[in-house]
Amino acid sequence: MKNITLRQRLLTSFAAILVIMLLMALVDYSRLLAIDSEAQAIDDDSLPGLQYSARILSAWQQGYEILGQAVTRQTPLPVLRDALERTDASLNEQLRGYAQSVFILDDREVYENFLKTMNAYREARTRFVATLQDSDAVHALAQLRDSVYPIYTSGRGQLDHMVEENSARAGLSVQHIIQTLRHAEWILVVGLVLALLAAIAFAALLMRAINSPMRKIVDSLGRFGNGDLGARLQLARRDEFGAIEAGFNRMADELADLVGKAQRSAIQVATSVTEIAATSRQQQATASEVASTTTEIGATSREIAATARDLVRTMNEVSTAADQTAALADGGHHDLTRMEQTMRSVVEAAGSVNGKLGVLNEKAGNINQVVTTINKVADQTNLLSLNAAIEAEKAGEYGRGFVVVATEIRRLADQTAVATYDIEQIVREIQSSVAAGVMGMDKFSEEVRRGMHDMQQVGEQLSQIIQHVQTLAPRVQVVNEGMQAQATGAEQINQALTQLADATQQTVESLRQSSVAIEDLNTVAGDLRGGVTRFKL
Repeated sequence: MKNITLRQRLLTSFAAILVIMLLMALVDYSRLLAIDSEAQAIDDDSLPGLQYSARILSAWQQGYEILGQAVTRQTPLPVLRDALERTDASLNEQLRGYAQSVFILDDREVYENFLKTMNAYREARTRFVATLQDSDAVHALAQLRDSVYPIYTSGRGQLDHMVEENSARAGLSVQHIIQTLRHAEWILVVGLVLALLAAIAFAALLMRAINSPMRKIVDSLGRFGNGDLGARLQLARRDEFGAIEAGFNRMADELADLVGKAQRSAIQVATSVTEIAATSRQQQATASEVASTTTEIGATSREIAATARDLVRTMNEVSTAADQTAALADGGHHDLTRMEQTMRSVVEAAGSVNGKLGVLNEKAGNINQVVTTINKVADQTNLLSLNAAIEAEKAGEYGRGFVVVATEIRRLADQTAVATYDIEQIVREIQSSVAAGVMGMDKFSEEVRRGMHDMQQVGEQLSQIIQHVQTLAPRVQVVNEGMQAQATGAEQINQALTQLADATQQTVESLRQSSVAIEDLNTVAGDLRGGVTRFKL
């Protein structure tokens, strides 16, 4: 029974009921034909035969009464003959009508026997009339009693038999019609009862075939709506419910796979955000160190400038100032070397941040692909609900359950579409934040490279200062020129350090913006993880 489709069940039910009704109609039609045949027999045979036989009997009796009256009342012969002719004419007319209504062999034999009796009666009557004409009334009466009356009595008996036969046949036909009508009524009642019982039985079977899978479908949809993606239908049917089972299970498998991918992607996003946050904090600390070093170098450069001015005014302190300048220049050279290493670390960290942001952007693209697949599944779900609705419309009254199923599936697909739209918006915000972070890191890297270029210039200038200081003793005669050059170099160093300080400040600001973007990204990742953790695989 599970292999029979609902359409086949409906068609079988209607076909069975129609067969019962058709059989009932055929039987009743055959009964009506029998009734029509009996009625036709009454109309063509029994009733006309009864009417004609009664009229013949009346004419037969009237003719004999005329003979009796002719004896007792002494009717004139012309009047008697005229009355007998009229009676014979009426009798002959009724006999011709009766002959046309006779269809049964027994009636035909009775009719022919009566004709013989009638002929004998007329011969006896002719002799009686002749006797009545030639003799007195006494002899005529004796002849009437002895010759005519026995034949009259025989004919009357035959006519009585004809009347009784036709009357009995008419009554029998009426009884047959009544029995046939009662039989047809009984068949009609039995057929209606059978049709009603068949309708109830098939309706019960259809309700049983629909209610059981519908309860399982509603239960699975309830679990599915509560986030249990492990809910599956097990109907073991090969009808329309089997198609719904296959579509529902396929949709559940695909959605579970998509949610699993989304959960894994959320975990990867959270991990990447954590790594980026750590890298950002490290870069921020490095930028703070660079700012501190820049401040120290600025102070050193200002001291160098002051020392150079003092050396210009005071030649007596050239040796002491040269030693201090050499020491400060050597320290500045070491600081610049360390700063250059720090800047290289900053550049490497910026490259690492860019790489992490690229990975994050790729993960966001993967999430977009997952969202696209979820949208496709939602579209397929809407198409499945549309097919179920169409099948429900075809099923008519018995397909109302399908309309409920189709509406529930469509509502679930709409919820999925809304969820995927929210995920898509979140992913877009992630991609926007990642793009802003990449732009900030690119700008930061450019500023760091410019700072390294300035640091190289400062290193070269410090090298020149050291060379000048080392050659200061044998070149005392050119101290003033050297001090002027040193003052100029110190001013350049101060300008370069000012630029480096600005670049460092921009780096710190970029890192701060990166931290804000990372916090936003972490919030978005948390929302994404919270959105997918409600589903159970």
